[in-house]
Amino acid sequence: MIKKGFITTGIFIISTCIQLISQIVVTRIYGASLSLDIFLAAVAVPTIIVTVIYATLNDAFLPLLAQRKHDEKETYLLSHIITLTTITFFVSLIISIVSDPLSALLYGQRGIEFVHNVSFQIRYLFLSIPVSVAATLLGSYFYERKDFIRFPFAQLLGSAINLLIIYYFAPIIGIWALVSAFVINIVIQIFFIIPRKIFSVRFIIASPWPILIAWTPLIIGNIAMRSDTLLVRSFAVGLPDGYLVYLNLVVKVFSLATSVATIGIQVLLLPHIIEYFNDKNYTRLFITVRKAKIGSILVSMSITMLLLFIAPFFITLLFVGGKFTAEDALVTNKLLPLFVLPSIGWGINTIFMQPLIALKKQYVVGALNVLAMILGFSVGYVTKLHFGPLFGILTGLTTLIFSGIIGSEFVWQYYKNQIQKSQSSS
Repeated sequence: MIKKGFITTGIFIISTCIQLISQIVVTRIYGASLSLDIFLAAVAVPTIIVTVIYATLNDAFLPLLAQRKHDEKETYLLSHIITLTTITFFVSLIISIVSDPLSALLYGQRGIEFVHNVSFQIRYLFLSIPVSVAATLLGSYFYERKDFIRFPFAQLLGSAINLLIIYYFAPIIGIWALVSAFVINIVIQIFFIIPRKIFSVRFIIASPWPILIAWTPLIIGNIAMRSDTLLVRSFAVGLPDGYLVYLNLVVKVFSLATSVATIGIQVLLLPHIIEYFNDKNYTRLFITVRKAKIGSILVSMSITMLLLFIAPFFITLLFVGGKFTAEDALVTNKLLPLFVLPSIGWGINTIFMQPLIALKKQYVVGALNVLAMILGFSVGYVTKLHFGPLFGILTGLTTLIFSGIIGSEFVWQYYKNQIQKSQSSS
């Protein structure tokens, strides 16, 4: 398990380095420009949805796939790929239709032209939703087979293609290189992880209700948890031009670094604790969960402190150039110390939720994250009114992340005590 964790983490570190290079290329090509502000605003909601799909569909589908007989798994996989991609395709069409009022709701204070451009890009970016569903289901197939390498490697390949598209096509098609790369990145992953066996099985229409019942609370909860991006970008429109770019860069640096540093724990933890729970090996379950949480906290704190010292140097060294000036880098570096607590939270939040998912308490996870979102946006809105957008972002973001983490720990301790009591009485 430890060896696989290191390999998986290594792949995600390389993938993150490629994403960092992409960020450097984007920043140098577009700078703190209005066109990049528009794209960052447009991609916020699709990014949240795609991230939520990657984070939740595996958690919902993996236990169901594990219950199937060995010779039924490919048929079960194919039926769900076709069913769920069809459903999400029509959902994405509906969301695209309401992109105008959605953009006006989030970014109306930036003016009609800004809202119109954001809405136009959103319609294309939503094509990524059904594609990400197919990619995640295929990834779950390999995770269930204890192949923890193939899907992360496919994501690495997608990140590399994303970088190449931006680098070569940005001078030709401008900001639409970013829009195209966002969708093609996910399509490439699918071609790399389609198992050969899936082409030889017969398609059988499967009821979508079991997966939808398991998935829906996770979607709701994770959208709430991932609404941190929406909070940052919607509050930041009240700041001067360029701050969307500065804040996006800071959030990317911290969230990518800490979440990738703990990705090995995230990927390996859920399949193993599901196995321990099904086998009623509760002692091993509790020990594994405790070690995972402590390890993720220590790793996240260490990475955050390291970044606080080295990030200003690398931002100045790597990002300054083209349209991104030394003055832009100075403003960005001044924002770094403000995001220490959110950085730690980004590294540990998923790990604290996974034990509840293993216990099939998806609705509890969903409720916790929705309450955390409401609390975070409420606190952020109040502090924004009194102290300005930047302080609203910081207080809202910290509240949103840590209220979910703390709440999940209280709930886990409750269920853990219930299990221990049932063991002692039997």
